[in-house]
Amino acid sequence: FSVAFCGRRSARFIAFTEERAVMWTTVALVVTVLVFIFYKSSHRPSNFPPGPLVIPFLGHVVSIMIHSLPVAMMKLATKYGNIVSFKSLGEWTVLISDTELMRTTMADSAYADRMQLMLFNIRDQILLGKKWTQLGIIGTNGEVWKNQRRFTLRTLKDLGFGRRSIEPIITSELEELVEYFTQRQGQKLNIALLFNRSVVNVLWAMVIGKRFSHNDTRLHDLVDKVQNIARSFNIFHPALQFPWIHKVFPNLKVIKDIERCMKDLLAFIEEETAQHKKETGGADDLSSYLGAYQLEMKEAQREGRETPLTLPHLKANILELFMAGSETTSTTMSWAIYLMACNPEVQRRVQEELDQVVGRDNLPTFEHMDSLPYTTATIYEVQRIGNILPVGVPRQTSRDVTLQGYHIPKGTGVILNLSAAHRDPKYWKYPDRFYPQHFLTPEGKVLKPDSFLPFGFGKRVCLGESLARLELFSFMTTLMHRFSWRLSDDPRVFSKVNMIRMPPSYTVTATSRTDDSTITRKG
Repeated sequence: FSVAFCGRRSARFIAFTEERAVMWTTVALVVTVLVFIFYKSSHRPSNFPPGPLVIPFLGHVVSIMIHSLPVAMMKLATKYGNIVSFKSLGEWTVLISDTELMRTTMADSAYADRMQLMLFNIRDQILLGKKWTQLGIIGTNGEVWKNQRRFTLRTLKDLGFGRRSIEPIITSELEELVEYFTQRQGQKLNIALLFNRSVVNVLWAMVIGKRFSHNDTRLHDLVDKVQNIARSFNIFHPALQFPWIHKVFPNLKVIKDIERCMKDLLAFIEEETAQHKKETGGADDLSSYLGAYQLEMKEAQREGRETPLTLPHLKANILELFMAGSETTSTTMSWAIYLMACNPEVQRRVQEELDQVVGRDNLPTFEHMDSLPYTTATIYEVQRIGNILPVGVPRQTSRDVTLQGYHIPKGTGVILNLSAAHRDPKYWKYPDRFYPQHFLTPEGKVLKPDSFLPFGFGKRVCLGESLARLELFSFMTTLMHRFSWRLSDDPRVFSKVNMIRMPPSYTVTATSRTDDSTITRKG
């Protein structure tokens, strides 16, 4: 009995010991794997820029979610210096916060490639049914990027992009805006949506070849669709950071919302394009970007030659023109009215210059651009203080490079901290103050410091810079010339910044200067 009993106890002990051994082996294996993953994900390459500790899988996305985008970037720059490394978009990324370094990298073709962004992956899936294809301009590299950008830039210039032939289109929008404000003098107005309609309508006229009345519900529908896409362009959202999230959670709301917005806008464009073709009888049309692109495809097919222009590229390009060209300009105009209302002395000086150069009974035109230095400086200062793009769209290195002694491997992400450039005390006397004299020489001539980068710089400079400058000049001068502006209520707090920095929510009151003699005095 005692022998059997001891045998059973011994067997149980051995089994227990084996279970514990298996358990601890499993624990050790899991810990080893986790340590390995942590090491691999957080270990910086040799001679790489310093930066924060990396959280496995998440990288630095948590900090960006907690803080607004510009705050998170400035915190990194303040703690680690002008060149910082962190994990973003699942890859090592270098943040550059020094103005001179930014201009150097933007001018170097080694930094001109674009990182693969999930937003364009979603679009490509819709257009072609497959992922990570090179479509459009913003997200492409190499010959695809060169061909699409070259044709688009040349065609838009032929259509008046950056020339004075665009003035009648912008004037039509201003006439509707002036009428709107004239009829609503003394009322509290939320004007942000009005600028969206005007800017989208200018783009629609150039891209499609027609414009809508501001009362047309189709314009309202188009603006809603463009806004939804532009505001979904938050590359730092966790769901857009890592491809595996899309695979594991294919029905995630943020992904489905982007897909729906893109499909809606594409359907709208196709419907309106078909209607426009019906109205023109299908004749060749060189009065729009759409017509010029389609004509080039048709001629290439007729001549039996290859062309880099394709229908999927055309659709992608149109989407990008609206994404990049509408929300940025309309947001800048919202900042302009807000800052003018907050700074009545600056507003008065702009109006005095307009009165002296343009005259009270005339309207500003592009002919006056070179004769309005203070007004031009004020527009630039709106762009600097508004700082609507706190960081540039991420790039990546196309080869191994050396930056300030650090080794940056090929394929490393590069983000330019434009907020730092626009607040650099080396260039700005009052970095955090609205001060148009930042852009004037002592003699009163317009000056553009190297640290002024609202459209980027180098090979990836914003495609729509010329049009944006003309729009901002026309809208700003006409609205300041015709009306005086004041805040109706205290502005609410700023919304959290994703990719586009909005002004605080505010309402204004417009007063016609025809009835306001106190504003028209000469300086």
